[in-house]
Amino acid sequence: MAFCIKEKQFVDTGYTAVENSFFVNYMPDAPEKCTAVYLLGLVLCSREGDDNDCRTIADKLGITCDEVLDAYRYWEELGLVTVLNEQSPQVIYHSLRNNAGTLKKFKPSKYRQFSANIQKVIEGRMITPTEFEAYYTFLEETTFQPDALIYVAQYCAELKGNDISYQYILTVARNQLLHGATTLSSVTENLNSQQKYDDDLKIVFKAMHSNRRIDYNDRVMYEKWTKDFGFAPDTVFAVAKNCKSGGMGRLDAKLGEYYKNGALSVKEIEDYEGQKTRLFDLAKGVTKALGVYYQSLDSVVEEYIALWLRRGYDDETLLAVAKYCFKSGIRTLQGLASILDKLYKNGIVSLDALDGYLAQIAQTDDKIQHLLTLCGLDRRTTANDRLLYKTWSISWHMPDELIEYAAQQAAGTRSPMAYINKALSDWKQHGVTTAQQAAARPKTDATAATTAVVGGTAIERRHYTDEEINAWFSALDEEE
Repeated sequence: MAFCIKEKQFVDTGYTAVENSFFVNYMPDAPEKCTAVYLLGLVLCSREGDDNDCRTIADKLGITCDEVLDAYRYWEELGLVTVLNEQSPQVIYHSLRNNAGTLKKFKPSKYRQFSANIQKVIEGRMITPTEFEAYYTFLEETTFQPDALIYVAQYCAELKGNDISYQYILTVARNQLLHGATTLSSVTENLNSQQKYDDDLKIVFKAMHSNRRIDYNDRVMYEKWTKDFGFAPDTVFAVAKNCKSGGMGRLDAKLGEYYKNGALSVKEIEDYEGQKTRLFDLAKGVTKALGVYYQSLDSVVEEYIALWLRRGYDDETLLAVAKYCFKSGIRTLQGLASILDKLYKNGIVSLDALDGYLAQIAQTDDKIQHLLTLCGLDRRTTANDRLLYKTWSISWHMPDELIEYAAQQAAGTRSPMAYINKALSDWKQHGVTTAQQAAARPKTDATAATTAVVGGTAIERRHYTDEEINAWFSALDEEE
């Protein structure tokens, strides 16, 4: 059996290839003898003859076979080789690509005792070179003591079993490091003190109908809830009863949400959930009224509903406006938000105020429609008509009697609304305020028309036609 062989990643090209990463990342820190053994063994990997044995390397370098094996154990701890069968040893060379991410190397003697002790703790499997490397790196980059890490591994193995992953062990160690525990005594005290939560955690698990074993992460979370967040155990139990699905992750998320919103007692949590239920029910009602669907209403509540309620809108008003938007073709939350912004600028936040405003707009449209009839136009009221009427009645302070008289004079003209505007402008400049005064002014080219006074009629609450809704939406635009 050959002493040195290649694993599959090596390709035999007829010459000895040494990867550059060996010279850059490994050789500078390696003893000269270890480097020589590694390179000679690499040459032997290409041979199948009788000279592929430990004695060949020993004779070439003038050392003993034990020294050759010691050199290979050095490389084994760095993950470059694996030594099999101590009685009739065989060395397997690994591709350096398996260690491409590792830049910092460690002398085997520094962590030899640590390596032996942690392997005794983890009896269920052999620790891989990659795992050893992770432990060494953690110890090198922190002030964590090796014996403290051994205790952490033992603690984790007791919780999870001997096949515990090294990632879990290092997670627990890093958590201890965050709490300032780096020595064996401080780590032991911390981990043992956390076990006092086990009785409370059993009640929590029972409330969630969970039968699994308590682990380190459970204890860390419970400590956070009770110490950092300030929840009483009874509050944690009460919340746990509503987390039968999702486990500890969901319970942690719920308690984090309550803590963020200042709900720390059972009563405060109940009030918060009640308000939250109302917000989501309202969001569901508003989106349904608009004819849109959202798989998750979280963003609807946060971006829209909560803002509108803070402005003073109530549920009934929001639902009413959403229905009006749907009828007028506005069927997005952004569109609804735009309408509510305009209403808010006009001081309209209640249903009564909205009804009053709609009634006022409807009455104004009735007046405008009457003027259209007087001047001979058979069409619907437009936004331009409303803008003109607003100018005449509000900006110019023209009474309805005078506006109606101008409409009668405009009947039969080419552009009746322009005629009314010109006539009223002239009368304003000459101080005309009554129809009698206007009649005394020089005649225009308009022909006479009869007048029929039609008073505006207030619409009933929340019973509006599509035309009326479009009218007040247009009026909102004109208010800006």
